[in-house]
Amino acid sequence: MGIRENNIAETIKDIEAAITRDNIIIQTVHTIDETSKCVNRLTVCLRERYGLYAPLTAKLREEDFMQRINEIKKEEMGIDLKKEDLESIKQIIIEIKELKKFNDKQEQYLTNLMNDICPRLLETATAIIGARLIDYAGSLKRLAELPSSTIQVLGAEKALFRHLKSKSKTPKFGVIFAHKQITEAENKGKTARQLASKISIATKIDYFKHGN
Repeated sequence: MGIRENNIAETIKDIEAAITRDNIIIQTVHTIDETSKCVNRLTVCLRERYGLYAPLTAKLREEDFMQRINEIKKEEMGIDLKKEDLESIKQIIIEIKELKKFNDKQEQYLTNLMNDICPRLLETATAIIGARLIDYAGSLKRLAELPSSTIQVLGAEKALFRHLKSKSKTPKFGVIFAHKQITEAENKGKTARQLASKISIATKIDYFKHGN
């Protein structure tokens, strides 16, 4: 094997060593987030368009809106739409539903992936929050090295920057704020500290258990 082939082989080995399974976790949560954004934007467009035909239905909360819209029923204040206009609206509804199904499958894949790589983090933080923490930290290894106080505010970098720049209030939490334990807690700050501590311990167990 020549020098060039040796260099290529060594480069491939370095790349393979650098890319770990938690990179797939990061890419998967990116996919989920981008699909969710797409669904939200399409739903906004659907509300605007369907609102011409059924303005009251278009103002309903999302769950009721997506149920009622299947009726494709004109309301008193709505304008008349041609058959092809309604067919176009139906197509948007189909696409939104398909994207939601796709996201559900990606979330299940993410859950299975994390159950294999970092089950303690999955159990403590949930799949989406755990994956976002790995994403913000850069890797499972880096997340395992962070103190719980940093884990608590991961994802709140903009708020932290504002605090340093304008002396505004210090952010108490980042992405973990979406966790059910915090959203339902009376003392959110205390609960966030406790959850961040549990996540820190869980991540360390996951990372070192796998012999990294």
